[in-house]
Amino acid sequence: MTMNIIKKYWHLLIAAGIFIVEAVVFLVLRENIYVGILDNLDLFITQLKMLRDNDAFFAHGQMMPILRSIDRNYFPSEFSLYNILFFLLPDLYAYIVGYLLKLLMAFFSCILLAKLILQDKYANYSKIVTLVSIAFALLPVYPMYALCFASIPFVLYLFIRLYREPRWWLYVLLFFYPLVSYFTFFGAFILGYVLIAAVILAIRDKKVPWRLLGGFVVLMAGFVCFEYRLFGIMLFSDVATIRESMVTASLGFGGLLGSFWEAFWYGVIHAQPVHAYFVLPLCVAYFVWINVNYIRKRQARRIIRDPFNLTILFIIFNCAVYALYFWEPLRNLVEIVLPPLKGFQYNRTVYFNTFAWYFAFFFVLRAVYQKKKLFAYLCGLIAILVVGARQTEFSDFYNTVYCNLYKAVKHTQTNQLSYGEFYGEVLMEQIKADIDYRPEQGACAYGFHPAMLSYNGITTIDGYCGYYSQEYKEAFREVIAPTLERNDYWREYYDEWACRAYLFSASGVNTYNFGANADSSPQEIMIDTAALKSLGCDYIFSRTEISNADKMQLIFVKEYRIEEIPYGVYLYRL
Repeated sequence: MTMNIIKKYWHLLIAAGIFIVEAVVFLVLRENIYVGILDNLDLFITQLKMLRDNDAFFAHGQMMPILRSIDRNYFPSEFSLYNILFFLLPDLYAYIVGYLLKLLMAFFSCILLAKLILQDKYANYSKIVTLVSIAFALLPVYPMYALCFASIPFVLYLFIRLYREPRWWLYVLLFFYPLVSYFTFFGAFILGYVLIAAVILAIRDKKVPWRLLGGFVVLMAGFVCFEYRLFGIMLFSDVATIRESMVTASLGFGGLLGSFWEAFWYGVIHAQPVHAYFVLPLCVAYFVWINVNYIRKRQARRIIRDPFNLTILFIIFNCAVYALYFWEPLRNLVEIVLPPLKGFQYNRTVYFNTFAWYFAFFFVLRAVYQKKKLFAYLCGLIAILVVGARQTEFSDFYNTVYCNLYKAVKHTQTNQLSYGEFYGEVLMEQIKADIDYRPEQGACAYGFHPAMLSYNGITTIDGYCGYYSQEYKEAFREVIAPTLERNDYWREYYDEWACRAYLFSASGVNTYNFGANADSSPQEIMIDTAALKSLGCDYIFSRTEISNADKMQLIFVKEYRIEEIPYGVYLYRL
C-alpha cells in the first residue's frame, strides 16, 4: 500500500518534503538564517520594520527618521501582501513566512496554468509539470518582490482564461492582483505585454479582443488603487527627486551585445533563472532539433507558430530590451516622448525570463517524456538539484544551510553575516541605553550600512532610498565633498545615482559592504563636519577606529563589543 502511494505520488511527496524541510530549517534557526543583504536587509526589510515601529503603515503626512526626514510616501505601499506580513508579524517571522509563501505561490501558480493549457492531457504530464514547478519555485529571486516573480504564471492564467471564457470573478482577481505584484518592476510590463497580445490577436482574428482590453483596464485600475502613493509621487508631486539627476550607463555596440548575452545566459542579480548549465543547453538542443525537423519535413510555417519557439522569441525580446536600455539615443527618445519614464528602468523585462525559461523547459521535458519517461523525470530532478545547489546573493536556503554547517564542522564561521548579526540588535540597544539615546538625535554610519542603525530605531542623516529629494542629495553632498574630491569612483557613484547617501571611505575601499571576517584596522574619514552637523547629526557609529578623528573634530565616546556579534562599534560625537 505504502509503495503504491509512493509510486503514484512521489512527485508531490518531493514537493511537500522540500517545503517542509525549508520551513523547519528557517523556523528553527530564526535569527541564524543567512539571507541576501543587497537591496534586502540593507533596504526594504529595514523600511518595513520602520513603518511598523513608527505606526506609519497607513499614515499620511508622516515623516520617517531616515535621510534626516523623508515622507512616508517614499516607503513601500501598505497594500501589498508581502508588506502586510511585516505589519502583522515581527520582521524576522514576516521574512520567513514571505519566503515560504513565495514557494507555495510559485508552485501552485504553475500547476494552475498547466491545467488550463493542457486540459485533458494534464494527468498524463502531471509529474513533469510538478518537477518544473518545483524548480521554478526554488529560484533565488529578489525577496522583496518574490511574490511578483512567483505570481507570473497566475496572471498569465487569468488573461488566458479571460480570453477563452470570461467570468466576472476573473476581473475581480485581476483588480486585486497588484496585491502580489509591483507596478514599476512588473505591472507596467504585464500591461505592455497584454496590449501587444491584443494587437496580435486583433490582426489574427480580425476583431478587437475586448475581453483582454477590459482586463487591461481593470488591472491598471488595481495598480493605481493599491499603489496610489507611487502614482502620486510619479505624476503629481512637484518635488524634484534624485531620479531626475540619475545618469544611466551608455554602451557601444560591443557593450550592448555583451549585455544581451549576459542577460540571456545568466539573467541579472535580482532575477536569476539558474538555467545556464542545464536548462539552457537542453532548450538550445531542442530548439535546433525541432526546427531542423520542421525544415526537413517542409513545414517551415510551423516554426513561427510553435509555442516553444514563441517562448524563446519572448526570452530574446526581453534580453534585447534589457540591452537596448543602455543605448543612449533610444533612451533619450523614450524620455522625450514619455517624460514620466525618466529614470525608470524599462529594461526589467528580463525579470520575466525567470518563468519563461522553465515554461520552455516544460516543452523539452514533454518531448523527452514521450520517448523515455524515466529520462524526463531524471532531467526534471537534475534541474531541481541545480537550482537548489546554486549559490547566489538570494539563495537563502542554500546560504543558511551552508553557513550553519560550516560553523558546526569547522568551529568557525564564514565571512557572511546572519540575519541577527547584520542588525546587531543587542549591541545597538546597549549603545542606546549607555548614551541615553533619544529619537531627535541624528546619527550616521561609517563602515556600516545605515540600515543597521535605522532598524534599531536610530534616526539617520544618511541612508539608502530609491526616492528622495534632489535638494537633500545636494545638501548631503556637501558633507561628503572632501571624499568625492579625492576619489573619482565615489564621486561618479554618488553624483550619477545617489540612492546610497553614505559616508564613503576616504581610501576608496567599500567598507560598508563587509563580512564577518572584515578588516577592522583604523580608517581615515574625510567629511565636512560643519555641514554634517547642520543636517542634525550628533553621532557617528563607526565599524573601525577613525584615525583622523581629532582633525575632523570628532569626539571619541567609547568602543562597544559583545561576543555574539563579529564586529564592534566605535562611537563618536560631533
